[in-house]
Amino acid sequence: MRIRLAAILLSALALHFAGPAYADQDQVPNFDVAKSCREAQDIGGDAERLAYKGCMQDENEARKQLVQNWSRFKTADRRNCVAQGAFPMPSYVEILTCIEMYDGGSVLNKGQVAPQLPPPQPTFGGAGPAAVQPVIQPSEPAASGAGGAIPN
Repeated sequence: MRIRLAAILLSALALHFAGPAYADQDQVPNFDVAKSCREAQDIGGDAERLAYKGCMQDENEARKQLVQNWSRFKTADRRNCVAQGAFPMPSYVEILTCIEMYDGGSVLNKGQVAPQLPPPQPTFGGAGPAAVQPVIQPSEPAASGAGGAIPN
């Protein structure tokens, strides 16, 4: 338990002190994502290195999108997302995902219409907040004998 708490505290301190160093740049930071992808390969354990190749492809594509749109992102979003994406394992995919969430995708989806979902329809007997439960009112008052059973 103490080791885990210490690791969390060290990660938080690293984010606090290292985040601004990356974020003050006017360009996408340069990360060694190959190390992260090698760890994905080790976990995946496939002989053809598909996990590593897929990871590197995703990281390179994410970096490409970041480079193309970096100046359009808000400075505060860049700072926050680079700090989050830098530790514990640097990842352009993490930065891109973070910026998309902060930005709502408006920069990356410029000119595209966001898909509109139809409004939720009420359902009977379902669970959850959208479900509408029918109100059943007895036509006769409940009997007061035998455990409160309702007569037929």
